[in-house]
Amino acid sequence: MATTSSGSPRYEAHESPSYPASLGYGLQFSLIASATLLVTPVIVASASDIGESYVTWMVFASLVVVGLSTLIQVRRLGPVGAGAVLPMFTAAFAIPFCITAVVDGGPTTLVTLVIVAAIIQIVISKWLFLLRRIVTPIVGGTIMMILSITLASVVFDLLDKASMVNPEEAPLTALATTVIVAALMLRGSATLRLWGPLIGILGGCIVAFALGIYEFDRVIDAPWIGLPSEVPDLGLDFGIHFWTLLPSFLFLGLINSIQVNGSSITNQRVAWREERAIDFREVQRALAGGGVSNLLAGIGGTVPNVVNPAGASFIQTTGVASRRVGYFIGGILLVMAFLPKVSGLIATIPGPVMTGYLIMVTGSLLVDGARTVFQGEQDRQKIAVAGVCFWIGASFQFGLFHLPDIGPVWGALFKSGITTGGFAAVLMIVYLELTNPRRMRFQSRLHIDSLPELQEFIAKFADSRGWGTEMKDKLSAVAEETLLTLAPLDLESFDLDLDEDEAEGEEDGRQLIVLASSDGPVADLEFIGGGNQENIEDQVRQLQELEIETPAEHEISLRLLQNYASSVNHQQYSGTDVITLRVESPGERQAAE
Repeated sequence: MATTSSGSPRYEAHESPSYPASLGYGLQFSLIASATLLVTPVIVASASDIGESYVTWMVFASLVVVGLSTLIQVRRLGPVGAGAVLPMFTAAFAIPFCITAVVDGGPTTLVTLVIVAAIIQIVISKWLFLLRRIVTPIVGGTIMMILSITLASVVFDLLDKASMVNPEEAPLTALATTVIVAALMLRGSATLRLWGPLIGILGGCIVAFALGIYEFDRVIDAPWIGLPSEVPDLGLDFGIHFWTLLPSFLFLGLINSIQVNGSSITNQRVAWREERAIDFREVQRALAGGGVSNLLAGIGGTVPNVVNPAGASFIQTTGVASRRVGYFIGGILLVMAFLPKVSGLIATIPGPVMTGYLIMVTGSLLVDGARTVFQGEQDRQKIAVAGVCFWIGASFQFGLFHLPDIGPVWGALFKSGITTGGFAAVLMIVYLELTNPRRMRFQSRLHIDSLPELQEFIAKFADSRGWGTEMKDKLSAVAEETLLTLAPLDLESFDLDLDEDEAEGEEDGRQLIVLASSDGPVADLEFIGGGNQENIEDQVRQLQELEIETPAEHEISLRLLQNYASSVNHQQYSGTDVITLRVESPGERQAAE
């Protein structure tokens, strides 16, 4: 079952430590985050060669947007914001995208493309239920692995430029930073791993200062309180560079959504004391909050944001998941934006130090992508898709395939490993889905009177797979108990606009859709409906823990369901519930036991 791990935070989201303690926790996390928060905007702005004023603006805008976005995630405004401590952070993996946009088209092109990527996130948050078959672990993990190659090329280019000016000092500084960060993150305690990036960057800065390549002029000249003196052109640009880079930023929106999706799920796993199923309604709100965050980033002319990956580690280390601490984190980051001397100190981190830190980010990105693939998929054919598409993307990224002149837009598409590898992954997954045995679909009213029709459908499904009477009876029992569990509930009417494998809403309100598929001798039944009932997965788990000898009448169906199905997964989306049951044939289950 997709349940949270049992944890013991001292403060859950709705609980609050004292104000002094909350301020202390907020300062601690803000200090940890601030050292790496401005790496992305500084690298992108510096690559543009527009001038110091653009770097100053990017630093200011990034802090303002990250601070506001963190508050939105904590506070939750309707369907936007998780209502949990999900601090936002500048997306280091967006560096290659943003540098290309700024260098080729200027700040206005970056503004337009970031807004488009934000809209993609908002759309995914709204239709996460429908897109769950497209936003798969295979596609997301493959793109993340390819992205590590793209980011690595930027990192090495950054080091090459620094080495041209300081041929000995720059590599030594980068190496020192990498060694410190790696030592702490690989062998340190949980607390040291949390502080590892900050300590590594401080150590790298000390080495840079000792070697004479750390310049403090910007910090010395900056006022304590103030605003940027110049604002860059932040209009919209739909020129040739926009259309050339649009596919890459569409994938960037997808990557951002996958990252926020994973971070929100991880947050739920560590932020509650009791074990419980993942609430995908909160995930949707977190995705919407991330989309609004990047909409603000686009309007402000800065780089895209994602959920800070250190947030879950902070909660695990401190035991604090309180929203009050989240408010302090957002507020502190906002205040920092109006303190040029403080933000300037962070923004002046030497390029070789940033390189040393980004080497660890690149490696982690590759590992995270591979983990996403292997943990989210068991089908060897689909795992093979990830490996093939990774090398397709790498081949195009490094120009191993020489194509004829096909125009600037298509030429740019095929030069990008992200677009070529990503499109290849999507096409291969679609091919596998189309060539697999099709799912069978049943649709009716969500009412006990639909039971005879449902059992007839189940029998037809079992016959189509060549299963015997014993498996057919077991599937029929699972379907019956699931219907009995759902039918008595007072569900609101809903209207679904689904693809050919899903359901289309009808005017008579309460609907039940069942999708049946198989994986060898194992059957997967997916019940789709709408409502806000208690999570069935949690109910089944609670019955397992309580071990009541004589269950109440309303618990009998759950007991039987627990006995018949090898796994029960209940995903609750906004207005739609998806209950997935895995049923093993009696022979398979006995062999496993």
